[in-house]
Order: sequence, then C-alpha cells, then structure tokens
Amino acid sequence: MEPTLIIFAALALFLAYRLFNVLGTRGGHEPEEHERPVLRPVPSRDPSEEQEDDFGLEAEPTTPSEDLPEWAVTARKSIPDFEPKRFLEGAAAAYEMIVQAYADGDLSTVRGFVDPEVLKSFEVAIEGRTAHGQSVDLTFVGVETPEVLSMEEHGGELRAELRFKSEQVRAVRDAKGEVIDGNPEEVITVIDEWTFSRPVRSNDPNWTLVATHGTDTE
Repeated sequence: MEPTLIIFAALALFLAYRLFNVLGTRGGHEPEEHERPVLRPVPSRDPSEEQEDDFGLEAEPTTPSEDLPEWAVTARKSIPDFEPKRFLEGAAAAYEMIVQAYADGDLSTVRGFVDPEVLKSFEVAIEGRTAHGQSVDLTFVGVETPEVLSMEEHGGELRAELRFKSEQVRAVRDAKGEVIDGNPEEVITVIDEWTFSRPVRSNDPNWTLVATHGTDTE
C-alpha cells in the first residue's frame, strides 16, 4: 500500500447547510496558514515494489523532467523527488475516502488527514444533519484521474488545486427513511475543486487538504 496525500472551516450556518445537502460539492475558501495534520490515504500498489511507505520518498524520480507537464515541473522545483503519477493517484484515493467519511457521518478515519478548520465545517454539517434525523446514502461508481488546475509555492508551502470528476449514486433520507434529496437509483456526475498543501522544507512528505470548492453536478 502506498500513502498519499492528501479539507477550511466556517461555523456559518450557510456553509453547513450546503454541505448538509450536497456531499463534497460545496465548500468554502482557503484558511489562514497554520499547522496542519498529515494525510495518509493509501491506494493499492504492487507488493513487490520496494519503496518507502511515505508518499514522495522514492530514491529517484522516475519521470524525466523534460516529460513533465508544467505544473509538475513547478512542483519538482520545490520537491525534487515529486512524482506526478503517484500524486494524482493518491489525490483520487483521498478524495473518495474523505467524501465517503463525510457521507457516513463518521470522520474518525480522516480526522488526522485534513486541515482542522475544514474538519470543523464537516462536523458542523454532520451535526445539523443528525439533529434533523437525516442520513446519506452514497456509493462511488468511479473517480477519474484528477485535473491539476494550478500548482504554486506560497510562503514555503506548495499548493495544488485539483478538479475531481466522479460518478456517484447518492440520496439524503429523513428520519423515516424517505428520500428527500437525490436518487438512490440514479448515477450522477459530480465535479469538485479541492486545494492541497505541503511544506517544501520539511521531512514530512504528505499533503494536507486545506480547502474545498464545490462546482457542479450533472
């Protein structure tokens, strides 16, 4: 198993309401700089591969710099062993894990993986959902390889904004089990934009989710 990467905060009821109604497709703005926990979701890998357990710690980059997209070149300037393929695979795994945890109403599996303020916004939304006796059914059908919208260094941190496109089946139920939003028999396309951050002068190779920006559903 190979670790990865891989959520801003607002106590405002408006944000909570949006999170409450639409999983992972609504969010807020970037928080102020501060200490972040690490993110360690783990996509599968070939057990015969002899690699370090922490994302980004392979001995040498496997992709020549001249073959990298511009955003990956920017990342490798700050993190010499940056590997775009591993980054994107890990980001997709983290996205699915975090959205599923939010839908399940159990953040224990991601509590140490995301920015504390982002985690707080999810907690507020879950508390509101629970107070109304509501629950969420969510099934991931698939997650495409995310698109990197930007990769920039700010104040000693590398920040990556990614767009995720996934196929999901989801529905919100009331206390009686009746569907009040969504459709448990319909596959929909969900598009989200999330921002990850990683210190460039740190021995910690992991990325932290620091902001979410919901975009659209199809």
